[in-house]
Amino acid sequence: MIDYYYKKKKEDKIEKIDNFVEGSWVNVVNPSKEEIDFLVKKFNLSEPNFIDGLDIHENPRFEIDDKKAYIYLNCPTNKIKHEYDSSFLIVYSKDSFITIAKNSLEIFDRILNSKTKFSAFSNSKNMTKILFLISRLFETSVHKILKDTKTNRAQLDKLKNRDIEKLINYEDQLNNYIASFGGITSVYSRVLRDKSVKFLKKDEEIVEDLIIDLNETLNLCKQTLKTISNMRNYYSTKLSNDLNKTVSLLTLVTIFISIPTLLTSFYGMNVNLPLQNSANILPVLGGIVLAIFVVFGLILKRKKII
Repeated sequence: MIDYYYKKKKEDKIEKIDNFVEGSWVNVVNPSKEEIDFLVKKFNLSEPNFIDGLDIHENPRFEIDDKKAYIYLNCPTNKIKHEYDSSFLIVYSKDSFITIAKNSLEIFDRILNSKTKFSAFSNSKNMTKILFLISRLFETSVHKILKDTKTNRAQLDKLKNRDIEKLINYEDQLNNYIASFGGITSVYSRVLRDKSVKFLKKDEEIVEDLIIDLNETLNLCKQTLKTISNMRNYYSTKLSNDLNKTVSLLTLVTIFISIPTLLTSFYGMNVNLPLQNSANILPVLGGIVLAIFVVFGLILKRKKII
């Protein structure tokens, strides 16, 4: 699917148009082979780079080919099953601004809609908007995870299996983010240094601030990851202790049950035993069992087992 977006000079919102005009934003989502061939030919794009942009696991990087900048970036998404983020491609040149993705991502839903206001609509401004929104999406996602983690940490004794599964998913998500941050930060720095992407001074300062924000979010990821790891270790230790206590209790119950079973089994054999013909045999055996229980209990208490 290929969509074209354009902003008229006297308006502060963009509109979708039918065909490409100079200064428009071309947004490409899951294109067909015919659409790929059309875009490659029309905008003189590198087809291998274009294909790489459709890989949701492509690593963030920056490449120059035929005076066009191919900028591969990652952003958080909830639209892809079993994935926490996805790669997309920005093709930046003097004459065109193209975004390419395998799936429709939240970042473009937030930018390319009729409610978003644009004070200016140019390649550099659009690039700045994307870089800014990537940083904010990662920051928002990490802060949400941190909030849920703190809530669970305050109720450690009440954690259930589903809570632990949620924490494990968060751990996997944070690891994915951490793996992406290094490449994304490098791309931001390269975008600033490379002369093919020209920013206004104010926009350069914004991107520099975004690099700092990404590093702070990275540190927050690592801290949250450590907290989750400590919580899982606590839960595993607690679960192990509870299991040991349960096994110990069942062992004691088995021992206590085996004592009267042992005595009664003796008197069930066809051999002569003391008091076997006495009318008071049951109270006597009961007293013996009770005495054994008391002695055994005192020994366990002294050993601090119970």
